[in-house]
Amino acid sequence: MTSTETATATQIISLCNVVLERYGKSSIGPLTWTLHEGEHWAIVGPIDSGKALVAQAIAGGLSPQQGRIVTTLPALPDQQTTHTQAVRDQITYVTFNRRPGGGASFHQARWHAVLETASATVESTLSAAGIWKQNPYEVRPKTALSAGAPADRRATFGERRDNILARLEITPLLSRRLHQLSDGEWRRVQIARALLRAPRLLILDDPLTGLDQTFRKKLDSALSEIAAQDGIQLLILMSQGTAMMDTVTHVLSLSRGEIVAQGPKDEVLAQWVPATSQQTDTAKSLPHSPETDAPPVIHMQDINVVHNGVQILQKLDWTIRRGEKWALVGPNGAGKSALLSLILGDHPQAYANSIILFGRPRGSGESIWEIKRRIGWVSPELHRYHPPHTTPFDIVCSGYFDSIGLHRRCTDEQRTLAHQWIKRMGLEDAAHSPFRHLPKGQQRLALIARALVKDPELLILDEPCQGLDPAHLEEVLRALDEVTLESSRTLIYVTHRPSEFPSGLTHILELAGGKVVHQGVFGA
Repeated sequence: MTSTETATATQIISLCNVVLERYGKSSIGPLTWTLHEGEHWAIVGPIDSGKALVAQAIAGGLSPQQGRIVTTLPALPDQQTTHTQAVRDQITYVTFNRRPGGGASFHQARWHAVLETASATVESTLSAAGIWKQNPYEVRPKTALSAGAPADRRATFGERRDNILARLEITPLLSRRLHQLSDGEWRRVQIARALLRAPRLLILDDPLTGLDQTFRKKLDSALSEIAAQDGIQLLILMSQGTAMMDTVTHVLSLSRGEIVAQGPKDEVLAQWVPATSQQTDTAKSLPHSPETDAPPVIHMQDINVVHNGVQILQKLDWTIRRGEKWALVGPNGAGKSALLSLILGDHPQAYANSIILFGRPRGSGESIWEIKRRIGWVSPELHRYHPPHTTPFDIVCSGYFDSIGLHRRCTDEQRTLAHQWIKRMGLEDAAHSPFRHLPKGQQRLALIARALVKDPELLILDEPCQGLDPAHLEEVLRALDEVTLESSRTLIYVTHRPSEFPSGLTHILELAGGKVVHQGVFGA
């Protein structure tokens, strides 16, 4: 869209000298910005830039301290509704902050049979009743509800659903329960659910995070096609340094709550490139070591895992020796989460497989807590489930007890050691601040300290850098480099991006479709 066309196009959302504030902090603005019909914007900036506050305000979840947010969204077709209702129905904001069933016990029970009936299926979640939470007597129009789609292009819900599920590769997942999905699969389901609502404006918070490299390109193409067909406009929050999506037409760049650039994508990027170098996904040049004669920490032989008739892992053999540092890689749905759950003691099918942990066969009388005591663990799910009011110091102390939240009193010795890890991670000034008020980078550092405070024999880091901007990524990787270079530390490190590998990795295991496609010395 040219500048002349922009000037005459319909204004959908306008921010007029808007100042935003939350929790008495994070004051940003004043901001003046307009979204016109036909535009797809990316709001780009570091974690503390204020982009999330802007998205919350546009979606109606945060009122400006000053200034105005003006919307010109029309009423939905075929419905009698107020303007306020029209705005609420036509703006969908997807944050990926929490998975259903969250809480202190959810991840530990993730794979257990009790959830086979308690957790919804993907099929029901993406049904018309599931999307709009209909009761049995409610009638919804059969056409797409988007006010932006021309009347002659409003497909039936079934037609749109089939197209969206195919484009996002969700059709094979329909029989699965939500708790069985990998993080990347769950994100795809949430994006599909939002698209099926056919809002006039869809806000996505870092939609590429947690997705493998191949599917990131597919999602970009699918969003472009579906948005054009259904008259959906996109507002995408992106971390600074993330490769720009082709779907995006315009960019709003924020820094410390102020607009530093806005306009057509090519114009903004031309100004932006010299100031910020985008991340590449090239692996570091890392040292690797040959096979050793150290005793095995984990020995798995002929591992098979099946859920609802779906083969999750198939004939997998894997041995990890003390001091080895393994990269665990593979696309979404490859079986990485299931494999880690077998090791962490959360998966009931561990007892039907040949697994030896720390020299002891699974099912020989050990408790789940005896296993967890020897393992330090960080994952995106753990990041989401921690109570938001907990402080980083309490989170680090909870690592002694492998609990979500601190429910027991620490000894003086334990508190002293926790303070040492807080200092090592550079969190002294934030040690007693509410966890949810901290930047993501500091939150991750607190969770890494939690995993290490008990000096575990095995450290499992599942996407520890997910969603971090370049500054916080560098901060976290610097801390991880120090930890992983310790010769006695055994490590399993999961990521979709080679640029996020820490130094010192020695081996690699690659999965695809539940099978091992490669394993051996890292970098060989």
